Amino acid sequence: MIKLTRRTAALAAMAIALPLGAAAQDYPSKDLTHIMPWSAGGGTDTVMRTFMNFAEQTLGVGINTQNITGAQSGIGTLRLMKARPDGYTIGSLTWDSVITVPYYDLVPGYDTAELEYLGSVTVHPTVIAVNADSPYQTLEDFVAAAKEAPGELSISNVGSGGVWHLPALDLADATGIEVNHVPYPDGSGPQREALLSGETDAASLSASAVYAAVQSGQARVLAVMGTERSEFLPDVPTMQELGYDVVWGSFRLIAAPKGIDPAQKEVLEAAFAEVFELPEFQARAEETAMGAVYMNGADTTAYVEASQKKAFALIDNLVEQGILEK
Repeated sequence: MIKLTRRTAALAAMAIALPLGAAAQDYPSKDLTHIMPWSAGGGTDTVMRTFMNFAEQTLGVGINTQNITGAQSGIGTLRLMKARPDGYTIGSLTWDSVITVPYYDLVPGYDTAELEYLGSVTVHPTVIAVNADSPYQTLEDFVAAAKEAPGELSISNVGSGGVWHLPALDLADATGIEVNHVPYPDGSGPQREALLSGETDAASLSASAVYAAVQSGQARVLAVMGTERSEFLPDVPTMQELGYDVVWGSFRLIAAPKGIDPAQKEVLEAAFAEVFELPEFQARAEETAMGAVYMNGADTTAYVEASQKKAFALIDNLVEQGILEK
């Protein structure tokens, strides 16, 4: 079931009902460009392309996605920051876009203050998954094997110090194991393929990125890093149930370059909120376990600021311990 804030419908109705300026009355009059800072075929690319397909209906124009990868989403997000704030360029953001890249200064000239948040699309917990042919049926199996062969088993992520690496580090610390952390900085698509081909032993990633593989019998989820079981993976225990206080998750957001006309921003927010009211989108979100959660622009801004504060403090601590290097 889709998770929505209680004000979703009201916000959408209010935004549509409010009188718009001249700029908004004629907006949008042409297709939008959507910058996707991760590789084609990955979890984020798939989910956000799906969302944008529905947003084309509510906006009445096309939305053309461009994959601009590199630097753990930093290259594409910088392109978004530097785009003209004319309302015709928007972009998808992930945890790495607002946490990893700015913390590690991965891209010169990168400043999240140059973004205008338009809303959220997903918020979901991290999971630990293995290939369906893996001998590890449970997390306890994996932990036991890792303790017998320190440093030999691998857990993949999409970039060192990033959204899926930090949960894997926390998992290793909580369970007392030593594993090889393998980064796939081009996104969850290559990461998932490495898992399914047997290149890695396990993967730390989102439920949506591996859900199709689970449904087709190609992968198995060992644990969910949420405070409660996923409704899409009801038989999979949480880390807390297994005795480890490891809770992690991520998000997918939409933003525009700073300076976008307020009336245009209002139109985009209303259109994106309206997507969550479409029965077809609700059905698609349920079918793919994308973890759909709506927040408006203001709430998304506050959410990002709170996430940055919490994450930066945690990474600082890991750097002080020598687990990570800045």
